Amino acid sequence: MSEEQPKKRTIEVDEEFLEQLYGLVGKIPPGEKNINVDLLKDLILDIKRKIDKAKTDAIEELHSSSKEKKPSSITSEQEYTEEEENPKNVLIVDDLGVITYQLGVMFRNLGYDVVIAKEIYDAITKYKKRPFKLVIMDLFIPTDREGFILLDELVKLSKINDSNTIIGVMTASSKKEHRQLCMKKGADFYIEKVEDWQNELIEYCEKN
Repeated sequence: MSEEQPKKRTIEVDEEFLEQLYGLVGKIPPGEKNINVDLLKDLILDIKRKIDKAKTDAIEELHSSSKEKKPSSITSEQEYTEEEENPKNVLIVDDLGVITYQLGVMFRNLGYDVVIAKEIYDAITKYKKRPFKLVIMDLFIPTDREGFILLDELVKLSKINDSNTIIGVMTASSKKEHRQLCMKKGADFYIEKVEDWQNELIEYCEKN
């Protein structure tokens, strides 16, 4: 007797549901009332990839257009909001929640005002709203391409606003070219995520 094939998981859908998924009704064969869960996952991932690409393209366009501007003064786009500031504040940028949570707890225990960002557009938006003493950013968010874009933008904004922000890069990459390029672009320090890297990070920040 042949083994019974496992039943495929499906979700019943209608045109309204598919239209909410960015008009993907055209990807479902005519007459189908159910959609395979794996196909649904693929469709959602396709949407996410398009959204991520759109965000990256927007950042690149911002970065490209900003090169044409002379860094003589703060423009309305880069203006900080008026607020009482903690002299010890840090912007932590990483797309992994476990890292942002861990570092957030560590820096709050040291008396820092902590702000978290999980992607580059959010990081730049938050950086423009207030001056930061310290920025700690992951290089791969989610790829080094986005990380280098973010580093360029933060270094440029720090110079324009004369905020003297200390910008540090943290990464699991052991490639020498990554370290060299980050330092060339203006990073103040570069820390690899190896054993005891969190303590190395805290020691550096407390000394500076």
